[in-house]
Amino acid sequence: MTYCFAWKYGDSIYLLGDTAATKSSLPTFSHSSFGQLHDKVRSQYVEESLLKILPIAADTAIAFSGDVQLATAIIEFLKENFCSAETFVDLFRKVNASLGPFDPKRPVKLLLAHAPSNGDPKLIHWDSQHGLDSNQFDYYTIGSLTSYHAALTPQVLSVLVNRKLASDRILPIIIAIVQSYGIHSNIIEQNVGGIIFGLRVCNGEIIWQEHTNFVLYNSTAEKFETLDFISAFVRDDVLVVNSSITNDIRGFACSVSTPSIQAWQESWNSFIATHINSDKYRYWVFLSTATKVITVLRRDNFDSENNYFSLQYLGDGNFSFGLSPELMALLKKPLMDRGDGSLPFRLNF
Repeated sequence: MTYCFAWKYGDSIYLLGDTAATKSSLPTFSHSSFGQLHDKVRSQYVEESLLKILPIAADTAIAFSGDVQLATAIIEFLKENFCSAETFVDLFRKVNASLGPFDPKRPVKLLLAHAPSNGDPKLIHWDSQHGLDSNQFDYYTIGSLTSYHAALTPQVLSVLVNRKLASDRILPIIIAIVQSYGIHSNIIEQNVGGIIFGLRVCNGEIIWQEHTNFVLYNSTAEKFETLDFISAFVRDDVLVVNSSITNDIRGFACSVSTPSIQAWQESWNSFIATHINSDKYRYWVFLSTATKVITVLRRDNFDSENNYFSLQYLGDGNFSFGLSPELMALLKKPLMDRGDGSLPFRLNF
C-alpha cells in the first residue's frame, strides 16, 4: 500500500506521498534512506523503491495507491487521452470503458491535481471500485497509514491554513511533519515509509518541493555529535535521495514519466555528483529522534553565509557541520504538553 495526501489551498493543489512499495521478491536494499528496515509485512516485503507522484500534463499531476501495475496502466491511459477529453467525467468514463471492469482484488486509488492558468484548481479522487468521488472535498488521503496519523495530517493542515501561511511554505512543513511519523512510529508495518516528498500545481505549472536536506539529531544529547543527513531533490520528475544512513544515492521514479532511467542518468549524473556535496538546499528540516520536535529552516540567499549553520564537504563522504547557539537552543527546546488540544509536537519554522 502507501500513503498519499492531497489538499486544495488558495490557487494551488498539493500532492504528497511516501516511497514504500509492496513486493514479493527480496528487497534490493536492507534499509530505507531514513533507516527503516525493509522486512516482511503480512507475507510480502515492503521497500522504499517507488515515486507515486507524477505529472501527466503541464498543469496536472497524479498520486496513486494500490496495485502498481494496474495503476501504471490507468495513468498511462489518462496521460494519452488527457487532451482529447472534454471533462474529467468524460476522461474517467473512457478509463472504465477501455480498461474496466476492474478486479476488486487489485484496487487502485488516484488523487488528481489540476490547476490551469485560466481556470479554478480542481482536486479529484477516483478509485477502481467506486469511480469518481462527487463530494469534491478540499483534501483527501489514500493508502494504509494508521488512523491516528491519517487524522493528524489534516488537523495540522487546518492549523496552518488558519494562520494564513504563504502557499509556497505550506508543503515543506507538511512534508516535515509526515516524515517525522516514521521517525517515532514503525509505520512501515502499515506498508508506508521511506522518504516523503511532493509537489504543488499552481496557475498552469507543476512545482516540485524545492531541494531539502533532512537532519536527524538527538535533542536530549549534551552535544549534537551524531547527525544523519538525508538530502532530496527532483530533476525531470525523478526524486534523488542521498543518505548518510545508507551511505548511498538512490533515484525514485515512475515509468510513465521517466521511461528511460539510463538516459536520465546520463543527463544528470554530473549535477548530482556536485550538488549532493554542497549546502545549496532551500529547506533544512531538523527532526529530533528523541522527542517530537520539528524545525524547518528556509534559506533564501545561497550567495551569503547562513546565520544558523555551516556545512563544508571534507571529502570521502565526510562533512564539517556547525550550528549557531540560537539554533542549538531552539533544537533542544523541550516539548510541552499543554493539554489544550494543541498538536502533539513542537513545530519551529
